[in-house]
Amino acid sequence: MITLHDSVIVGAGPAGLGTAIALKEVGVDPLLIDRHGIGASFARWPKQTRFITPSFPAHEFGCPDLNAVTGRFSPGAWLCAEHPTGEAYARYLRELAVRHDLTMQTGVDVYGVTQTDRGLQLQTSAGPLDARTVVWAAGEFQYPNTNPFPGGERCIHSMTLSSYTELKGTEFLVIGGYESGMDVASHLIAHCAKVRVLDPSAPWERSEGDPSDVLSIKTRVRLQGMLKTSRLMLQQSAPVIEVAQSNSGYVTRTAEGKEWPSPTRPILANGFRGSLSLIADRFGRDENGHIQLNEYDESTITSGLFLAGPQVRHGDQLNCFIYKFRTRFPIVASAIARQLEKDIP
Repeated sequence: MITLHDSVIVGAGPAGLGTAIALKEVGVDPLLIDRHGIGASFARWPKQTRFITPSFPAHEFGCPDLNAVTGRFSPGAWLCAEHPTGEAYARYLRELAVRHDLTMQTGVDVYGVTQTDRGLQLQTSAGPLDARTVVWAAGEFQYPNTNPFPGGERCIHSMTLSSYTELKGTEFLVIGGYESGMDVASHLIAHCAKVRVLDPSAPWERSEGDPSDVLSIKTRVRLQGMLKTSRLMLQQSAPVIEVAQSNSGYVTRTAEGKEWPSPTRPILANGFRGSLSLIADRFGRDENGHIQLNEYDESTITSGLFLAGPQVRHGDQLNCFIYKFRTRFPIVASAIARQLEKDIP
């Protein structure tokens, strides 16, 4: 007999766990599935990388810290860390799962989602999983954008490093000037290396706007320190179109015809493909290519399929921080509970 789950959540990071906890509060016991395990993406961060958003508990005022998944359990207080490492945050997530007795199945790859007469079916490495509703919360980190242009395989993506100490040399070129690029630069410069950062949008020049679009205050403070060393060179450039090998190492070519040499492999800090690439056909997109969702973060073309996490966008608002996308957990949970005809407390 085929088991029909009320809800399956793909992904066991903060989005998956937060949605699962919200679902349990409305009487739904979801099954979480993940390729590697709870918080695995955070555990694979370079060990020097820390959260840019501070974990400062203020529960007495009704405000969990910015990295909290629920309002009653602060990672800052539990870890005694204001800017946790990825590994520390993974421990927090695992503790959260234990405290809420979440049902979890690891070692499961998901290949696709199809609509059935009973709801949805997930094609997975463990066989098909049937569910009345599915929440896609797989995140982005495990899908780094390693081939954005010809020669991308000659680069090192910053998020494939377990530690920045793996980078040997005294002169580096970083492609991408947002948070990941600045994190790479700060650690290399701290070890007396010279770093050139290329980025078409020059994010270091903007200080006002949505935190999803500009450098964080923590990073801007680090940037000021890096500039004082004279070992950081910030270069607004046309988009990179190729990385090639040269007699002296590597050369990065841009669309404006310029070439930037580097004796070491260029470092990609250009973000991720996103897990939605696995089920791209299950969501509609608007004229700008953005995922279309209804008011409950449900796909507009696949009934019962919900999205949770940093890829959720409403209008011009991108919910790419935990303190942003966690506000959607109760909305998704309530919508699923209604579909399952549960009594919402």
